[in-house]
Amino acid sequence: MIEMAKDPAAAVMRLTPRDRALIEVLGEVRYLTAAQIQQVCYPSASVETTRHRLSLLKKRGILTFLAHRTFEDRRAFWGLSPAGRTAAEAVAAAEQGAPQAAPPRASAVAALQIEHLIATNQVFCDLCAQHRAGRLGAFRWLGSHHAQVDLEDTRLVPDGLILVETPEGSVWMYCLELDQGTMAPLQLSAKFARYRLFHDIANLRRDEPVWGIRASSWVMFACKDSARAACAAQLAIRCGLERIWAGTAAEVAAGLAASVGPDTVVRPADLPGLTGGIVPPYKGGVLPVDERETREEGSQ
Repeated sequence: MIEMAKDPAAAVMRLTPRDRALIEVLGEVRYLTAAQIQQVCYPSASVETTRHRLSLLKKRGILTFLAHRTFEDRRAFWGLSPAGRTAAEAVAAAEQGAPQAAPPRASAVAALQIEHLIATNQVFCDLCAQHRAGRLGAFRWLGSHHAQVDLEDTRLVPDGLILVETPEGSVWMYCLELDQGTMAPLQLSAKFARYRLFHDIANLRRDEPVWGIRASSWVMFACKDSARAACAAQLAIRCGLERIWAGTAAEVAAGLAASVGPDTVVRPADLPGLTGGIVPPYKGGVLPVDERETREEGSQ
């Protein structure tokens, strides 16, 4: 019987580097399927070995999951338990030497919301695969809860932010919008109008480091099919949005890799925080992983 330590941070420090990387990832993206976790954090292990490891972490009180009874396709969605979130926050605070913002109050996640989140997080997993294959440099991923921006009397909430830094020191920012085909043209136009306002405000505040990055940012609009992407691109252009990429969700990671290449670098100290009290975002693909751990993890 594996017991959860009284001190959550101490429990995390007892885990392997892969486990701690998983906690860091889930602290940012919130939920992943077992297959996605294997792809990102345990690439040299099988999905079955990964599932066994997840079950052990659940017994330790670090992880929780939404059971298949909530969904039609019998998948389980893994996330951090309250103790796991506390532990991850404590470790992040210790590493940064500063207090972190408290996580938002936990709430029930509807099936449509979790499907949207998992589809968004698959883009993150695809980016990690591109990085491991040597086609994409290191990147930083921020979930929607860290990406929102207040704009006058409205708010812009991308599904995710992707940050890469060039060897020359420039920072490129990509705002990801994952479209499930449920928004009417009028709603899409309103969304693109908010991005146009976002860019207009950013251009007026270019002298400020964060807004300078936002001024040159791109919107990556990921759809289920190319026909929807083409319609979205036309609507974006009509709204005056110039920096727009529209395509299928499956094309996002490869498209970004082809655009920025493998030589980008990320120096966390050089990237300005985009929100106050931000939890350090996961540095895509850069995991403190020792391949020899694979044999040990399944037996713990």
